[in-house]
Amino acid sequence: MNKIGMVGLGAMGHSIAQNILNHGYNMVLYDIRPEALTDLVKQGAEAAKNLLELGEKADVVLMIVNTYQNCCDVLNDLLKTFHDGIIINMSTIAMDEAQNLEKLAAGKNCCMMDCPVSGGTAGAKKGELTIMAAGSPDLFNMYKPLLESFGTNVIHVGLKVGEGQAIKAVNQLLVGIHMCATAEAFNLARQCGLNLQMVYDVINKSAGRSEIFRNRGQFLIDRDFTTRSTLQIQLKDTNIACKTAKLSGAPLMLGTVAQSLFEQAVSKYPVLDDSIEVVRIYEELCDIEVD
Repeated sequence: MNKIGMVGLGAMGHSIAQNILNHGYNMVLYDIRPEALTDLVKQGAEAAKNLLELGEKADVVLMIVNTYQNCCDVLNDLLKTFHDGIIINMSTIAMDEAQNLEKLAAGKNCCMMDCPVSGGTAGAKKGELTIMAAGSPDLFNMYKPLLESFGTNVIHVGLKVGEGQAIKAVNQLLVGIHMCATAEAFNLARQCGLNLQMVYDVINKSAGRSEIFRNRGQFLIDRDFTTRSTLQIQLKDTNIACKTAKLSGAPLMLGTVAQSLFEQAVSKYPVLDDSIEVVRIYEELCDIEVD
C-alpha cells in the first residue's frame, strides 16, 4: 500500500483519517469542504483538489459519505482516473445499492469491499469501531491491518458485497427500535412520578437494559441533547433496514413503528438534532413541558 485515498471527512471520516495517519500511512484526502482537511494536511496528509486527482494518486480509496447518491456521484468522478484499484466503501447504504456500486467499479477493473462501520463518533475518535467487511477473503486479509488502524472489531461477515450492508441494516434496525424504546420507557417512568436517575440506575442492572439505554439514558435525564447521531441519519438508516426487510421478504413490525416515529420527529424538529429527541413526541402527547 503506497498511498491511501479517502473521500468524506465528516464527523466519522475525519476521525478515521486521523487514526490512519497516526498509524503511519501515507494519505491523500478529498472532501467537498476544504476546511475539513486543514488539520490533517498539517500532519502530513496530502489534499487532492478534486476526485480526478485523488484517483490519479491513490492505490486504494476509502469512501464514507452520507447517501447512495453521494456514493454514485463520487464513483462517477473517481473512476475517470482510478482504474485497477480497490475501493473500500464504509458508507451506510442498502444491500442492493452496494451491489450496484460494485458493478460500476468493475467497469474500470476496480474491486470493491463492502465495509460499513458502527460505533458512532466516539468510537471513531478512539479508533474502536466495529467494521463489518464483506468481499473477497484475499482482499480482506490484505487490508485488515489498514482497517485495524481505526477499528478494534474487524470482522469478515461475508463473501459477497452487500452482506456487510445487510448486517449493518440489522444493527441499525435494533438501534432505531432501542432509541424509541428508551424514549418510551423514560416517558412512562416520568408519567409514573419515578425518579429518573433511580430508574436509569436500576434498569442498567436489569434485563431491560440496552446499549442505547445506557448511552442515551443519562443524556435524557440531564436534558443533554448535544448531537451525537442525527434524526436525519437515524431515519435514513431505519429506512434502509425497512427496505432490506422488503427485499429479503422478512416481516418488519417494530421496525415500521420506529420508522414512523422518526418520520414524525424529522417533520417536527430540526433534522440535525440528536436522534434521542424522538422523546419529544411522547412528551408532547402527554403535555409534558421539560426545561
